Amino acid sequence: MTMTRNPLARSPAPARMSGMSLMEILIAMAIGLIGIVVITQTYLVNENYKRSTTSAGGAQTNGALALFTIEREVRMAGWGISWGAALGCTNIQWHYNGEYSSPPQAGGTLPALILAPVVITDGGAGADTVTVMYGTGTERVIPATLSKTMPSPSAELEVDNPQGFSDTPGDMVLIVQGGTCAMTQITQVQPAAGHLQHNPGNTAPYNPPGGGSLLPAFSSGAQVFNLGRPIVNVYSIPPPPNNSALQVASLFSAASSTVVPAYTPTPFTIVEHIVDLQAEYGKDNGVNNGTVAAAAYTANDDIVDSYDNVTPANGVEWQQVLSVRIGVLARSEHFVKPENVGDPCSATTVAPSWRGGTFNVPGGIPSCYGYRAFETVVPLRNMIWRQG
Repeated sequence: MTMTRNPLARSPAPARMSGMSLMEILIAMAIGLIGIVVITQTYLVNENYKRSTTSAGGAQTNGALALFTIEREVRMAGWGISWGAALGCTNIQWHYNGEYSSPPQAGGTLPALILAPVVITDGGAGADTVTVMYGTGTERVIPATLSKTMPSPSAELEVDNPQGFSDTPGDMVLIVQGGTCAMTQITQVQPAAGHLQHNPGNTAPYNPPGGGSLLPAFSSGAQVFNLGRPIVNVYSIPPPPNNSALQVASLFSAASSTVVPAYTPTPFTIVEHIVDLQAEYGKDNGVNNGTVAAAAYTANDDIVDSYDNVTPANGVEWQQVLSVRIGVLARSEHFVKPENVGDPCSATTVAPSWRGGTFNVPGGIPSCYGYRAFETVVPLRNMIWRQG
């Protein structure tokens, strides 16, 4: 049977294509933009809190590290030199590679070294400078005595007992007589003869040429201190605009124990973001200046009576320095923005302080940075245990 196609039959109409209208697209975009704004604002607020937190943590770490570094050095201060007679010397005469200190040479280029465990240089409105000095000789901390007058500055040192002195490259001795003192380098120890040689030469840059030496010659009875390899470290903060790091100049440094230490006055940074350093002497001078609470103030009773930053004038006053009070101010690494645009900085609105007074905040108060203040009192054990 043959089927005939119906010409009137039609295929079903396709389904109607549907989509978003322009109004719906605009509404979706508006909702998305609102979400982006909220998310961005939340992120910025969270980032600001995170930066503040991490900055505070960084300042905490930097400040603690800076204070620990100085405190550790100060605890060693005075080793081998805390002797009553030696502390009266206010200017060590010394030589290095053709250059002298002043004295003995007028206008000498080498810095003046004060024979004291810790010397505080008041920075006024800026940071103070703290110089720490001690010896490293471990076999002899009691001075020897010159048994014979030196006929010339370059003459050998004839001492009553040479035991404990060493001719290790770079070992130094300090000769003290009255208010005069000089530092020289030992080149040879002769125990049998009781002689300490300090000959000039390429391996002895701290000894001036024999014929032209300006250093003093000492008489019988002068004291000879074993410094070993002397340590003189100068802690400071550079002046503005770079006043944001603790630096140290290690004046006598060497790469190893087999070479003579070189005179290296150039400072280098040890802790970043330290903006102020303050220090004061703790003195057993019987003075009540309101910095120490005590029932009685008696000089030389081994109890600190006052704190100040006035440099002692003589050996008697140096012997009264029993401790050092140190303050360090660390600044956050990141700038803390005000909560609202156009508002003044409010991260720090009150200048940080320590027992010695108010710290110096770079740029003044209010500040856009956070700060952490640290302080400690370090007993000068080598002064407390001193002899002579």
